Amino acid sequence: MTPGFDRLPTGLEFAQQWAQLPPEHLRIALKALEPQLAREHAYRMAKERLAHRLLMTGLIMGFGLSLVMLVAAVLVGLQGQSWLAALFSGPSMVTLVGMFVLRKFEFPRGRAIKAPLEPSTSSGPAPEPDAPAA
Repeated sequence: MTPGFDRLPTGLEFAQQWAQLPPEHLRIALKALEPQLAREHAYRMAKERLAHRLLMTGLIMGFGLSLVMLVAAVLVGLQGQSWLAALFSGPSMVTLVGMFVLRKFEFPRGRAIKAPLEPSTSSGPAPEPDAPAA
């Protein structure tokens, strides 16, 4: 790898460099680059297939989970436990379906999580950097 390069050059960059040479050399270079271009294409396709599979799995899981929670809400509601039925069909179902289908993982943050990140608001002068701790 050449110093200063953070990545390997692509096939197009190789072809642009070799385009300045005679056609015979360019033909040989392109023939040599063909396997690399095929590997790059196969990698991109595999990555897209994996992303599609992950999306479809989330959609199916979200649908199944919402269906199970609605059935549970109906069964519990028929037994007279309306609060539990409301919990099954209300915010918990919306949250879980949102996690699987919409892929939103936003959780509310409490004060305990933010406290270490915020600067202290204690009164008094700040200690000197070179001064020993008391």
